[in-house]
Amino acid sequence: MTNSPDKKNLADNQPYQIYEFNKNNQEKISGYFVVSTAKLNVETEENNSNNYLSTVVNQNFFNINDEQAEPSAKKMIGKIAESLQSSPEPEIIINIHGYSSTPSDTETGCKKIYEYVNTHIQQPNKYIFIGYRWPSENPIKTDESGSFGQKLINALYSLPTLLAINLVVGLTISIWSAIVLLFLDILSNSAVHFFTVLLILSGIVSSIIFTLIFLRISTYFRDTYRAINYGVTDLVELIRQLDVTVKLPANKRIKLSFISHSMGCFVVTDVIRILSDIFDVKSINKEPDSDIGNVFRLGRLVLVAPDVPVETILPGRANFLRSSLRRCEEAYIFCNEGDLALRLTSTAANYFSFPARTRISGYRLGNITVKHFNNKNDTVGHTPRYGVVNLQKQDYEKDYTLDKPYNYLEIRSSSSEHRKLEEITEISENEIQPADLFTYFDCTDYKDDRSDQIGVVSSALRKPAINFGNYILLTLAFIRKSINNRDPQGVDTHTGYFQGAFSQKAIYELAFLGFQGFLNSLSIEGDEEAQIRAFSQKCQEKQIQVILAPQIYQQKTQD
Repeated sequence: MTNSPDKKNLADNQPYQIYEFNKNNQEKISGYFVVSTAKLNVETEENNSNNYLSTVVNQNFFNINDEQAEPSAKKMIGKIAESLQSSPEPEIIINIHGYSSTPSDTETGCKKIYEYVNTHIQQPNKYIFIGYRWPSENPIKTDESGSFGQKLINALYSLPTLLAINLVVGLTISIWSAIVLLFLDILSNSAVHFFTVLLILSGIVSSIIFTLIFLRISTYFRDTYRAINYGVTDLVELIRQLDVTVKLPANKRIKLSFISHSMGCFVVTDVIRILSDIFDVKSINKEPDSDIGNVFRLGRLVLVAPDVPVETILPGRANFLRSSLRRCEEAYIFCNEGDLALRLTSTAANYFSFPARTRISGYRLGNITVKHFNNKNDTVGHTPRYGVVNLQKQDYEKDYTLDKPYNYLEIRSSSSEHRKLEEITEISENEIQPADLFTYFDCTDYKDDRSDQIGVVSSALRKPAINFGNYILLTLAFIRKSINNRDPQGVDTHTGYFQGAFSQKAIYELAFLGFQGFLNSLSIEGDEEAQIRAFSQKCQEKQIQVILAPQIYQQKTQD
């Protein structure tokens, strides 16, 4: 489809397009799909499709009267603003996808959340759900950049001249040196040594260039660039436009919450950082409140398999999110030890770019786990304790206490290499640590039913640590899942959280309802102690280790 010049200019001038999800008579929560208009590649000749509808796979998801016309983003902003202004307790929940997500993947995932909340969380005139798509490229599937073959051709075609010359020369020398060594028996020893050296050197040069080509085709760094320069800025602009459009009384605020996955967690944490006012006196005094802008208030932050540095929850100068994270009322992390995407791909890709001196410090936030070991030298470990691990009962008192999460977290690379957070960096006991602001769901051994042969996001081996052999078997299970999504022996170690019944419920309802609302949805009644113990028992049944943030209950008591 080719657009008119006027329409093309309109698309070029606005950073996003907004589409409304179809709503039937039973659906009470409004939903919108926001798409960044930035392209996967910057060449103007590829911008022949500024109308996003021409690339939408599931057009039946959206309320569109004319498929040839793009809805005005300004009008859609006004429509959202009207809904927020008429709501007595307005809330916006934004979902942000991760790395290598195709348009179809994002549309389907957001539609799934939209249908879930309208089935299980029907509260009319309160919530607005927004699915946000930033430009992401899948290395295998066909998208705007073409098929895998086309992406390979583009990668070779776009090689810088020096690298292209080195590649051609290196391959040529390698081929002829190999032919000479294989078929010419009359060479002298010195000639053999000479051609062998040529073969080795040319092979090294070619291998380096092929590695660069592979990194490009993997699209990880290309997606990182898009996330930083397009995903973050366009989402900030969307929130800014809503902030200046919505008119509310001074005593009324819109709660702004996020669900994000993988690299989408990087997008949302950067957005929160930008939205936080660094010149706010409360922020300077390390006591920032949740209010941002004219009408918004940061609510709940749900990070699923976050592909962000582990320094995000560590104290010290390097933590660039410390003050802004304090603004969130509740924050959650879903993680598991067997996450292959973060354990292998992300850490390897960030090896030469992230400023860490040790391997442990180079891991991602999604690699955080609840400690299974008593001490650093304990190579045997003990059976993991499931449920709320930091729940401590007082010996002679009725009340319970929640220990600081910081004391219960570690990074495990193997049974012989694991470090507690307190061993990685020094802390001040008198100050709240960033790690203590989060509630953690360690889903390494998570099963919806204990009779299941395999876990939801890992092999669920119930071991102190996953060893090299276990990772090989887990990789095979991941491949089986990729080939056949219904394979009972397959495991999606990175996105399986959205497929498990309990984990999916927890992610969505924590974002929309908060922790107390989530407890209520589990039909957990009684006083605070009874509720927390019933919740702990529920997590024990699912083999999930939970570290609860004490501030949740401090806030609940104040409320």
